[in-house]
Amino acid sequence: MSKTFTKTRLALLAGLTLSASVLSGSVMAEFSGEVSLTNDYRFRGVSQTAGDPALQAGVDWSAENGFFVGAWASNVDFDEEGYNGPDIELDIYAGYYGEIDDNTSWDVTLYRYNYPGDSELDYLEATVGVDFSGFRAAYWYTNDYGGSDLDLHYMELNYGWEFTENWSLDVHYGYNFGDALDDGEGFDSYSDYSVGVSTEVAGFGLSLAYLMTDLDGDYAVDDGIFKTKDTFLASVSYAF
Repeated sequence: MSKTFTKTRLALLAGLTLSASVLSGSVMAEFSGEVSLTNDYRFRGVSQTAGDPALQAGVDWSAENGFFVGAWASNVDFDEEGYNGPDIELDIYAGYYGEIDDNTSWDVTLYRYNYPGDSELDYLEATVGVDFSGFRAAYWYTNDYGGSDLDLHYMELNYGWEFTENWSLDVHYGYNFGDALDDGEGFDSYSDYSVGVSTEVAGFGLSLAYLMTDLDGDYAVDDGIFKTKDTFLASVSYAF
């Protein structure tokens, strides 16, 4: 499996974000953050930590007018024979959020994925999303996936349903396609899925999900670096 194909992530975090408000000029702004521990860092179905646990943290600043910026980091493991990969992923992003009505909102975001120690993997990705009555649909695009000068597209549909007080059923489907996935042998797309539950207990967010992909053959990795085997993903997070 190529380094280009496998540089992906799926971070499933649960929790109630607590925020502190500050007055910045005439704009009310909010700071929030979260620390999380998960048994595997998956991005679009592919492990970024060789199937090992990950410690992750993020911080956000959002203004009353809808503008927001933030940063998020996690340990990663891309090491393989002949390649000593980076140990950290640091994502920086900025975007804008708007509401259409009480049930519908939209957002646009630009991400910069950074890998200290291996700048050749750094790249930009843009996304646009819409939330409606528990559903979220989003489209992601980059023209330089993993520093490859090749495009990658990702479409996802998510649904969260609070089936009882403080418990949510979370369903996800994602579709990956683009030149960055084309190996010249007919492989140019794949899907990833997950279904799980999440809750909040004593200030901690807890989630458990089962992740799957339709990858097969050489692309179905059972263990180690860039693992894609179906798995349970558990996480605990704390918001501040």
